[in-house]
Amino acid sequence: MKKEKSLSNSIFFVLTSIYLLFLNCETVPTEVIKEIHSPASAKSSEPNLHLANDGTLYLSWIDTSVDKKSSLKFSTLTENKVWSEPKTIAEGENWFVNWADFPEITSFSKSYLASHYLEKSANGTYTYDVKLTFSDDNGKSWKQPLTPHTDNTNSEHGFVSKLDLNNDSMLTVWLDGRQYAYSEENDSITKEMTLRGAIFNVKGDMLNEYLIDERVCDCCQTGAAMTANGPIIVYRNRTEDEVRDIYYSRLVKNEWTEPKPVFNDQWTIAGCPVNGPSIDANDYMVAVAWYTMGDNVPKVKLAFSPNNGETFNTPILLSSNYTIGRVDLELLEDNSAIVLWVDTIEEQAVIQIQRINETGEKSDIMSLAKTSNDRSSGFPRMVIKDNIVYLTYTISGKDLSIKTLAVDIKALKQLKE
Repeated sequence: MKKEKSLSNSIFFVLTSIYLLFLNCETVPTEVIKEIHSPASAKSSEPNLHLANDGTLYLSWIDTSVDKKSSLKFSTLTENKVWSEPKTIAEGENWFVNWADFPEITSFSKSYLASHYLEKSANGTYTYDVKLTFSDDNGKSWKQPLTPHTDNTNSEHGFVSKLDLNNDSMLTVWLDGRQYAYSEENDSITKEMTLRGAIFNVKGDMLNEYLIDERVCDCCQTGAAMTANGPIIVYRNRTEDEVRDIYYSRLVKNEWTEPKPVFNDQWTIAGCPVNGPSIDANDYMVAVAWYTMGDNVPKVKLAFSPNNGETFNTPILLSSNYTIGRVDLELLEDNSAIVLWVDTIEEQAVIQIQRINETGEKSDIMSLAKTSNDRSSGFPRMVIKDNIVYLTYTISGKDLSIKTLAVDIKALKQLKE
């Protein structure tokens, strides 16, 4: 919170405190925010949401049994706005389950789904593989999993993004640590995390494989979106001088463009902040939200591109001073953005949401729910369907569990300069 508060900021703080009091009393304004009973077990975490091509809303998460067995499950939202009976995608005893590196379901083609999870490949802390599995019947059954990376090294592979390419194929991108394994055999090879990708058809056949960036941040989420001119991806880069800003690359004529910064924040940091960007596109319009501490002050920023991601406008500041980041973003039909992030208000972590358009007009910030700044609370995720923002997040404590909320988007419609 700024040292010198304006009157409007003071009023917002008071309103936010009143809202948090409502939350403490478990009296949520039902005309704006409704809780949807979670279908997950009492020991669940890493939730995610996906709106499929046919309008189906998927909630996925990981259940952990008493004997430490992990199960990737999903549920769909019914016409009555309740979650369906959970179904299992995959399960195993040697998974890598991590607060920041979470699974997701992605739809592509007409009735195909793809999901992924992470499986340990060796005893090292961060030696794990991406396991990709497909369904050709809207999730009723899932095929034998495959590994999208072909290096066969015991190294880190994760932070996956998947994207429908609209031609019966799907793009998958991930952070790939094979260079660390190669360096053990050849000391002339530098230990670098790389960004790689591959395209798969509906049969699970790999059509193309790419090296997109040869030096990136080790453990920040990636993001992908489809523009009118093709795919664009965002991620946190890493220069030789340890500047870790948000970069992007576009797939043009089957080649990835030279990676460029969305904005030069010049955040120099010796370790990974584990705080990746979020991206969405609507035809030619692209928006990216991210967290940075470029001037040693934490900030959440948003930048629009009106030309399919070729260039980005000057960023818009959304939150500062006491923000934690952990952003998510969705574009509306009018090309305004809904951005989600986590702030700290009087030592309490709070999930915030705001609507912003390309000119910088903003709605009031709405505080949706209390959460925790613990790593175990993970990253809140959202999608928008029929003018409702659906939100899921992890409740941290002795046992992790997940919650889902529905937020009336009308509360975010009013924009102010």
